[in-house]
Amino acid sequence: MSNRWVFQTGNSVKSVVWKYYATYLFTWLISVLFAHFASGFPIIDSRLIPIISLLITVPTNFLLSKFWVFHKTNLKEVRRYGSQ
Repeated sequence: MSNRWVFQTGNSVKSVVWKYYATYLFTWLISVLFAHFASGFPIIDSRLIPIISLLITVPTNFLLSKFWVFHKTNLKEVRRYGSQ
């Protein structure tokens, strides 16, 4: 599937790599801080903390990647592969 899409960034590679890792660091910090503070509330079951954390961090990571890291990225389907 990866050979069906071509990513062309308008930014330099260093800029994209820096933003990419900054995004993951930020969402990791959100996850750790949420787990720390949520574990202090006895009303929240400790088995649900990782699930709630994922429900927060996955959309955050996606939105940051889409609108900050790859905001000038053009996604083109390679025509020779068709719509297989």
